[in-house]
Amino acid sequence: SGQGSGGQLRAAQRLDAGRGGALVSAGVELLDSMSNTTAQLAAERWVVMHCLPEHFKGVSFSGRVLQVKWGGKFAFDTVSNDGKIVGLISTSAAHTASGKSAIAKFQKLKADALYLLNVVGAVRLFMVFTEKSMLAHFEKERTSGRFPLEIEFLHVTLPEEIHAQVIEARRVASAETTPTQKINKANKYHD
Repeated sequence: SGQGSGGQLRAAQRLDAGRGGALVSAGVELLDSMSNTTAQLAAERWVVMHCLPEHFKGVSFSGRVLQVKWGGKFAFDTVSNDGKIVGLISTSAAHTASGKSAIAKFQKLKADALYLLNVVGAVRLFMVFTEKSMLAHFEKERTSGRFPLEIEFLHVTLPEEIHAQVIEARRVASAETTPTQKINKANKYHD
């Protein structure tokens, strides 16, 4: 949802015009994050094209922007052609590369669930988890009364090749956010 990565890249390129190394480094990081997004989008596309029509008995899905009750709009990962079945797809794991709980991912999914609960016209709501650890986290949340019962949970196992791309994208993203890695990477592009 929001501005596509192509728009972000063009903005980064405009900022970099004649400004030197720091912005070149930012552009390289943006390209890396675009590849991370590419892996996630490939996984989501596979779920939408191969798993959901089977689970929902022949219903076709695609990502769409829909109206929410308070008047705004939200880009949902998967919406049935008639708009009655709406879902979100998570390719995130419940733990970071360092083994800590993925708090930011939990918060993002809960925020997205708020939009899902308030979409106009939907009669069936669901979230797809490609990682068992994230599904287990949200099942525990639901059991503890901290997640709405109205949202159905599904688990989908990605094909090995797609899952490997998602894992690699996570590894790259983790390396990018490790302070020593960021400093070394920035210096690499300054020389």
